Amino acid sequence: MAETPNNIPGKMLNLIIPDKPALYRSYMGFLQHGGLFAPTNDKFQMGDEVLLAANLPEFNEPKFLRTSVVWINSAPTSTGQPKGVGLAFGKDEESVAIKQAIEELLPGLLLSERTTYTL
Repeated sequence: MAETPNNIPGKMLNLIIPDKPALYRSYMGFLQHGGLFAPTNDKFQMGDEVLLAANLPEFNEPKFLRTSVVWINSAPTSTGQPKGVGLAFGKDEESVAIKQAIEELLPGLLLSERTTYTL
């Protein structure tokens, strides 16, 4: 079972991404270390540190990532983007490994012009 990191941030968010299309819509590859958009009604501020428990396709257990809020959709948009937050991965070993794993799961899709939850 995955271990929860020490010195966890004050906020935690669980994110379940069931398949590759949902992962594509959630992944924020334009960030330096990558990140994920998490639909949520919880209140966050820019820069908040968040422990993300991410359940990703093709992984058997959640991955615990130290993230920070870099994007906020305060309400659903007319283009179908849900209310939620964009969470940037850190540069720690686990985050680097998850970024690489996500990009390996989405070959070719990263250059797609299909809409995502953030752009």
